Amino acid sequence: MQIRIYVDENRAGAVFSRYGEKSKDALRGAANDAADEILARGQDDIESAGNFGDRWTEGLHVNVTEGGGNIKVSMTHDIPYWTVFEFGAVIHGNPLLWIPFSFADDAKGLWPRAYGPLFRVDRKSDGLPILFAWSPGGRGGKAEPKYFGKEQVVEPKKFHLREIAREVAKELPGYFKERFKD
Repeated sequence: MQIRIYVDENRAGAVFSRYGEKSKDALRGAANDAADEILARGQDDIESAGNFGDRWTEGLHVNVTEGGGNIKVSMTHDIPYWTVFEFGAVIHGNPLLWIPFSFADDAKGLWPRAYGPLFRVDRKSDGLPILFAWSPGGRGGKAEPKYFGKEQVVEPKKFHLREIAREVAKELPGYFKERFKD
């Protein structure tokens, strides 16, 4: 019987195998120990990566399945674009990405088209286009900046989930040894 660790259907680490009935039980236990360790370290990694909420930590799953003489430990994530933070990426606008200003609390989490009436100003000094909204008050109100436009954004690598899975795969002999003693 063998244990294999996978991240999004790609094998991470070497195959670990042993034979015999006592070994099978120890392998099953080692696989569960590895799954628990990958999940705990993975969730800690996501939490330490920055402003990622419960949706990101709770969206990480590590499952153990068995069949055909193999035990498979597989890590997946509910959010389909999680690999952007695993590998890093350049995200291109079409033609621009509209990013809410940090002080525009009412614009966070909203697409500009869902925000309401906005108007665009292209600044010559830095070429940064800005979307403004009218704020009521006084004589005709005032314009408040809500979003700025960028052609692209470089998102750096923030997660290390594959590295964690590979590290835990190297630790499988220790997990097995502990389970085999019992």
